[in-house]
Amino acid sequence: MPDVQSDQTALTIDLKTKFLWGIRIRYAIIIFGLVLTMIAVFFRADIVPLSRLLGFLIVYGFGAHLVYSQVTRLSPRGLITAISVFQLFDVFAVTYLIYITGWLESPYWFLYLVLIIISGFGFFSRYSSVVFLIALVSAFLYLGMLLSAYFGIIPEYGMHFSLSPNELLSLVINRAVFTIVSFFLFASTIYYFSQLLSQHQEELRAKNEQLLAALQEMKNADRLKDEFLTTASHELRTPLTVIRENISLIKDGVAGEVNEKQQALMASLLEHVDRMSGILNNILDISKMSARPSEVKQEETELSRLAARAVGFMREIAKKKNIEIEEQYFANTITLADPDQILRVFINLLDNAVKYTRENGRIIVIVGSADGEVICSVEDNGIGIEQKELPLLFERFVRLESGVEMSPRGSGLGLSICKTIIDMHRGRIWVESRVGSGTKFTFSLPRRRLNG
Repeated sequence: MPDVQSDQTALTIDLKTKFLWGIRIRYAIIIFGLVLTMIAVFFRADIVPLSRLLGFLIVYGFGAHLVYSQVTRLSPRGLITAISVFQLFDVFAVTYLIYITGWLESPYWFLYLVLIIISGFGFFSRYSSVVFLIALVSAFLYLGMLLSAYFGIIPEYGMHFSLSPNELLSLVINRAVFTIVSFFLFASTIYYFSQLLSQHQEELRAKNEQLLAALQEMKNADRLKDEFLTTASHELRTPLTVIRENISLIKDGVAGEVNEKQQALMASLLEHVDRMSGILNNILDISKMSARPSEVKQEETELSRLAARAVGFMREIAKKKNIEIEEQYFANTITLADPDQILRVFINLLDNAVKYTRENGRIIVIVGSADGEVICSVEDNGIGIEQKELPLLFERFVRLESGVEMSPRGSGLGLSICKTIIDMHRGRIWVESRVGSGTKFTFSLPRRRLNG
């Protein structure tokens, strides 16, 4: 039922828009008619026929506007009826225009075809059969006008024919047959294409519904996955903490004497337990960020200072591989951000750079501003990343094969967390890399302050 209501609402809005444009076009024609009337008055031409047409246009133009002011109370079918009635008035107006501009030889008969096209494509496709009504009324009025003028029921306008009555009748019949056949050929063509569009529209609507259903299923699956990961992480943290404490006690000799080999094994166990604890913390952080993406602390933060703090944390680790970290900080790097979260981004990017840079390598940290943004980058001259792997970098639980020999296998969540944090700050993050030449991670945040 909600889908039906949505379709009806969309149809009503569509018809109202088309109705309004029709009114505007009528007003434009009225203005054009007024200009022609003034020109005719200037040249002292007979303006009675034109003034009658203009008066008719003005009256039913205002009538259309009056109906439009009430369309919010009309159903789609009522709107179709109202628009159809005013299009029939258009047919009357066109017939009168043809009559006063030479009836049989008037060049304006093609306006009937314009009305048929407008009625065919102007309506919602399910009501496109109205095109035959317009064609039928057009044929009836055009034929009636020709015969009425021929039999002298109405006076003739335009040129006078020096033809015999039989020749004139033959001309009337030929013109009538040609015009009426054109009406219905156009009507049939427009109706066919309208139905074809309707069929494709229904197919697109069905596929759209399938796509939305699949998307909803994916969202539900993703939500269930996040709930499972969050629950599992919480449940695993307690026993993991107990395991770590017991291993520490054994390693410290509380439970008895421990030899060097056992010490090494315990140290390795502690390292892996700490790594597993870090993975669980990352999973919990990802789940929290996904559940509350808009909750981010906003305070004035100078990103160059955050970068310097992150470098201070990572410098000792970099020294173990004799990696030099160069810093380049420029002015205007203050923005509204959560300093703890952005610091985490810097540390994650620096940690990655250290892991995948060989000994005696170099890392450059740059923080500057341009075009209303604060731009931060961490560049290394490490092993680089293959181009085919770049689109996968910020996905969850993705580990690239190109750097396996350089670093122990991790959770594949670090860069995903970085992207989530930057997205929460309405920023951008991207990567440039060449195998053997190094990698450059860059992120930007809008440069904003509390004073605007």
